[in-house]
Amino acid sequence: MKRLLTSTLLLYIVMLALFTTLIIAVHMIPRSAIEPQVKTSAKIFTEEGIYPHKVSIDGRRVLVDNYTDCYMHDVAYCADDTHPVDAAMRNYRYRDNVDITVSLEHLVSGNLLNEPFEYGKYWHGYLVTLRPLLTVMDYGKIRILNGIVLGILFFIVLVLITRRLSFGITLCFLVALFMVHSGIIPWSLQFSTCYYITFVSIIALLGFKWLSATWHRLLLCFFAIGATTSFFDFLTTPIMTLGVPLTIMMLKDEKRCKIRFALALCAAWLMGYSVMWASKWLMAYLLVGYNPLAEASQSIKLHSVGKGENQMWYYWLKLLDIFQSRWSILTAKGLTRWGIMAALAIPALLAHKDRFAFKRSAALVFVSMLTLLWYIVVARHSYTHFYITSRALLVWWFAALCFLYINIDFKKLKSHVFNKL
Repeated sequence: MKRLLTSTLLLYIVMLALFTTLIIAVHMIPRSAIEPQVKTSAKIFTEEGIYPHKVSIDGRRVLVDNYTDCYMHDVAYCADDTHPVDAAMRNYRYRDNVDITVSLEHLVSGNLLNEPFEYGKYWHGYLVTLRPLLTVMDYGKIRILNGIVLGILFFIVLVLITRRLSFGITLCFLVALFMVHSGIIPWSLQFSTCYYITFVSIIALLGFKWLSATWHRLLLCFFAIGATTSFFDFLTTPIMTLGVPLTIMMLKDEKRCKIRFALALCAAWLMGYSVMWASKWLMAYLLVGYNPLAEASQSIKLHSVGKGENQMWYYWLKLLDIFQSRWSILTAKGLTRWGIMAALAIPALLAHKDRFAFKRSAALVFVSMLTLLWYIVVARHSYTHFYITSRALLVWWFAALCFLYINIDFKKLKSHVFNKL
């Protein structure tokens, strides 16, 4: 235990130093270097609007969150390269009492109606890639690059899952991605962040066996995944970066497919996520005397507990209404969802493996519930931004489908089918 704690502390110090250095370094990029590209990007946002519908890779029209991507450009442009440390810790943003796209146009044209204000409760780690990219390309070209890189990572993930686990698990993963409209992800930068972390985590865990050779290393891996999510993500679907790699590890080693092991990895991820997030507030205070704790505390309370008459239970009921409508058998989407589950649930019931196999895979049921737990804890945020947070259901779909799949005895199922015929 002492060795584990020492290793975790060293990893934390290294990651904190790296993240702090990176975020300060990208704030040294002159505003003039990104200005032409941000101006072109602003035109794209104005033309498309803040919530346009785009046709995804699978042919479906899905809502895209240009609003947050526009805000990301806003924060990137507000960075004061003459005071990079202060800018990196305070993370200024600008907003008029108008459409966010108009605010960005006001910002790049210098027609400010008020002063930028701090947004330092997040690390804003996405700036580590966004600001350098904006020196050479605008939002449209960044989207294309985003699709290419995500496509390459996605292909590697599919190959590794097929080779290290099975083709059936790969199909479960593909279905899970399809059910949360993942085909639209390349269009949105802020949607993409957790997919990048998830894909890279899967590649690391399946491609480099030494990382998961011992529990010591595996716990450090999940601590690092949580810390990385806290740095780069803009509070979209962080639970994805825990649940999907966790499902992969439960499937990779039956000996580890136990609830207590899943809980240990969850604890490691949560420690990395929460400690690294709080470290931003600490570094902001130590480096520039800025204390975002009051803003962060208010935000945490608002997104979880709620405020005024709309307390947490109110948002639970609202989320329940959303799920009831999505799973209604009176709709095509509801029938599709029930059909997919039945396609695995019925064979699992008719040709299930022994009770020991069921017991070994029970940890996957726990993993599938992580999305529900996230929705319960962060109720207001999950409901208010459901067009974003709905992709956290990737964890539920993947873990639930894998649980059903690995409990099917295909030899017994084949025998049942032939006997019926």
